Amino acid sequence: MKKNFKMSLAVVLMSSTLLVACNKNNSSHSTNHASSKENHTKVEQNIAAKTEEKSQDVALSDWSGEWNNIANFIDDDALKGAYDEVAKRDNITAEQAKQNFADRTAVDFGAIKVDDDSITFFSKPGGEELEKANFKYVDKHPMEHGGKTLYWYEFSSDGKYPTILMMPVHGEEHMPHFHLRVGESTEEMLAKDNWYPTFVSPTVTIDQVYEEVAE
Repeated sequence: MKKNFKMSLAVVLMSSTLLVACNKNNSSHSTNHASSKENHTKVEQNIAAKTEEKSQDVALSDWSGEWNNIANFIDDDALKGAYDEVAKRDNITAEQAKQNFADRTAVDFGAIKVDDDSITFFSKPGGEELEKANFKYVDKHPMEHGGKTLYWYEFSSDGKYPTILMMPVHGEEHMPHFHLRVGESTEEMLAKDNWYPTFVSPTVTIDQVYEEVAE
């Protein structure tokens, strides 16, 4: 029972981290908790402001460009220290910390390219093209987080991924990224409070990813 509780707690902490740990100081792997709390507040305000802006006029082109799945870095040896930090903090093993991060960011494609109304899905950055489809905006779905109302923006297509939910791009000053979900049922995707596939700019550094994982 205690073991299950600890693993559940770790999942909740990891999910929260993926959503708000966006505005980091990359000069050191050590974390100042007071500064981190302030950064989290700024990031939540940033996301909330962007969702308010987008609620008036949303287009797929708002996510225009190339984006890589942060999960591509999961097996990078440079992240071993980050998993160790999470394991020590959450009283789990480093392998559990790594698996939790993998589960939270899991989708079956490693990169995407957004161009006007289309999204191209790739197996990995520079890899095989898996799918290309046009998407149209459908609706926005509110989500309460940290006292703020954030939104998932829903787009639909007739392709392999009939529905995609996307949050606004944020963290431009340090690590531009956004969260997405893909599937068939919007309701089922919205109900998953521990699933935050994260897509980052191709210019992201391993140090930035380290801070994201370790936070």
